[in-house]
Amino acid sequence: MLLSPELLMPMGPPPQAVLDQRWLWQLLIFILGITFGLRLVGLDIAGALLSGLMLCFAVVMTRDGMQEMAKYSLVYAVLSGLNFFFDILPLITELGGRVTRTTEPGRTATDGDGIRQTSYTLTTKTIPFFDGPQGLIYNVQSLAMIMSPVCMALGVYLAITAHNEIQRHTEPFWNNGDMENPFGAGPGRNAGMGVGQGGLGLGDGPRSRGQGPMPPRPMGGTTFGAADSSLGRETFERFTGQGHKLGD
Repeated sequence: MLLSPELLMPMGPPPQAVLDQRWLWQLLIFILGITFGLRLVGLDIAGALLSGLMLCFAVVMTRDGMQEMAKYSLVYAVLSGLNFFFDILPLITELGGRVTRTTEPGRTATDGDGIRQTSYTLTTKTIPFFDGPQGLIYNVQSLAMIMSPVCMALGVYLAITAHNEIQRHTEPFWNNGDMENPFGAGPGRNAGMGVGQGGLGLGDGPRSRGQGPMPPRPMGGTTFGAADSSLGRETFERFTGQGHKLGD
């Protein structure tokens, strides 16, 4: 690649404002660890994998003086936002009571054509969000449903705050001078690059009309700049004789 991520991202510790939020990151790691354990106890394997992934990301970002924060903060914000969206929807729908549906087969009857028909009974039951008689697993699942969106919302806030703070303290890769001349040929380097006021050349600026044409450039390791101007002065001399008009 022409531009590696190391060139576009600042290396080293983040700004002091991000370091001051280290205790919030440690709190996030602690809550994520609890959520991960609750989902394992509640037999929510998919949710436990997601919580474990976010927990590992947070640990990687906060180790070694938070030097990896600039590399993963934006990714962490996106992942936390997606997890928050998919966790808050079932919480909103079931916060007033978790709905359980059970299907039980009824009687089976055979008509005159020999076709057997079986009836089923669908039972819908609304249970409070926390209910002691439902057992440990049910209540652990309810607690995990509350803690997971809280973790993801905190993760979004911390990651976006860190990303914005890092970007605010990062110098742009191209400054104004480099955007106009990205190869470093500034206004004082026209002699080396040969950018004159009259156009693009390989000398050191515009030549007067009496100096004659530009001398030929030798191929090979020639140094452009002031040396070429002295070469032109030594090779050509200005005409000093008397002028004559040609007749018809």
